[in-house]
Amino acid sequence: MIANLLKTATSERHNELESLMFVNNIMNHTLSVADYKKLLTINYIIHQKLENNLANMLDADIAERLEMSERLKLGALEKDLDYWQIDTLTLPELNFDLFIPKKNNAAVLGALYVLEGATLGGNVIKKHILANKNFEGHEAGLNYYGVYGEALGAKWKTFVSLLNETVTEADYEVCIDSANQTFNNLISLSKQLAEAV
Repeated sequence: MIANLLKTATSERHNELESLMFVNNIMNHTLSVADYKKLLTINYIIHQKLENNLANMLDADIAERLEMSERLKLGALEKDLDYWQIDTLTLPELNFDLFIPKKNNAAVLGALYVLEGATLGGNVIKKHILANKNFEGHEAGLNYYGVYGEALGAKWKTFVSLLNETVTEADYEVCIDSANQTFNNLISLSKQLAEAV
């Protein structure tokens, strides 16, 4: 089952990314608005560069079964950037080579595993951010972290089921490599923005 292999094979990069994305501050309710804006910026840039590409590269039947049009998160991120008055025209150019998978279902699903997995923790993150006094009265600026609402669990189950069913053993390596490279996109951008301060 590729989903279990992905979890193991990406755990090192997953942990590195968590350490860069203020997870401890979120969980202990000390996240600052400035750092939250950095999180939004990282997620916006990656989704803006990858989301439509990934959706369009999937075979039509897989995209339909995933209901890809309902999984696009860029709109929620744009609302959040607007709420926090982050001007998209002032965002930095990447100082690293962005990985975009080739048109191959296994590679695309590997990249989506990272983006969907990030959403999986969204509801928990949102609760913790709202428990932080820095964000009192700012729920309207937390669209991305609650993007799936009550449908979160069902959407993740559908994704994992389709992932396991679609990616054959011959493509396991392609899928895993794509997931790790997508994590690298997020890690590289997190480090770039940390250095820019």
